[in-house]
Amino acid sequence: MNIGTKIKNLRDDRNLSQTELAFELGISQATLHNIESGNSKKVDFLLMDKVCQFFDKDFDYFLEEKIINNVKKNTGLVGLNNVDTINNNLPDNFISEFKKLIEENIIKENIITELKHKFDSED
Repeated sequence: MNIGTKIKNLRDDRNLSQTELAFELGISQATLHNIESGNSKKVDFLLMDKVCQFFDKDFDYFLEEKIINNVKKNTGLVGLNNVDTINNNLPDNFISEFKKLIEENIIKENIITELKHKFDSED
């Protein structure tokens, strides 16, 4: 399942229209439509950070993964045993670099919030 489909499913689960979610994410409805329909092959990191925050999902949730699970004995437990393939078609350091960007964004948002409070208290 691609990123757009996952976003659409999350949006549907919350009974949001494309227009409502687009407003929350600060993008146009047309942009959201293109992402959800798979017409847009690139999704901005900052936009994905907003999507992750809005839906309270880790970025890993949106990665396309193909996991093949070979269970030799049914123990009644769910888990990954002998994972044969994990294919996400991304560079090895992608997740760590993306997490760094998110951390930097959070730090900057905190600075902005502190500055807003400082200027509000001066009024």
